[in-house]
Amino acid sequence: MATYKNQSLKRGFQILEYLGESTKGRAVSDVARATGLHRATAHRLLEVLCGMGYAYKGEDRRYWIGFNMHLFGYRSNMVARITHHAHPYLVTLAHDVDETVNLGFLEGIQVFIADRVTTERAHRSEVQIGTYFDAHATSLGKALLSVRPINEVRASYKFTRLSAYTGRTITDVEALSRELAIIRKRGYSINDEEGSPGIRSVATPILNPHGRAACALAVTGPRARLDDARIERIGTQLQNVASEIVTRVATQGTDI
Repeated sequence: MATYKNQSLKRGFQILEYLGESTKGRAVSDVARATGLHRATAHRLLEVLCGMGYAYKGEDRRYWIGFNMHLFGYRSNMVARITHHAHPYLVTLAHDVDETVNLGFLEGIQVFIADRVTTERAHRSEVQIGTYFDAHATSLGKALLSVRPINEVRASYKFTRLSAYTGRTITDVEALSRELAIIRKRGYSINDEEGSPGIRSVATPILNPHGRAACALAVTGPRARLDDARIERIGTQLQNVASEIVTRVATQGTDI
């Protein structure tokens, strides 16, 4: 049987194992010394892991295991459980607002649609369950990025260009950081034709008791129907529904 080796992959796992052994974070020099890597190589691999959400760098420039690594072992089951419990709330919300409702989960710097409910009047699109989108260009993605440590967000985009999909798409990391600060304060995000012309959406993260969010809930529709006043009303409604979902999931013995 052939044996295959990939040094970068092997080193990446060695780094993750080392980070996972610490409760105080690791400096680049610590990682380099423990793994036998050159400091520059250790730094490069750490930044790649940060960009994927499997590690993050704190204000003190020490590296920690990232949120995605904590989710890695049970993420598929978690997504299925949360989607199952949340679906009835999506159906009710879609009926109430008569627009499309999406449930999305963050994967690195992309968001994927785990569940979707539409109505007869709702905007028709090619979006399907399982579709991935760049997080910075969606309300779901921005809602989820807003509850991550800002240094972790910046690290995620260090080696990635923010693609423009319309003239309104945020394409600068600092501008995105400012937008995320507004979202954190307001409690919901707004996508103002940033992913598709003429389409707006509003989303809120579904927060667990620890302030983390694995998923978010969004309402999407044409700009003509989602004016600023309605966006604000739906934003508040989304926050209430998100709280109901958290309570429902908790009563079933599942965490978000």
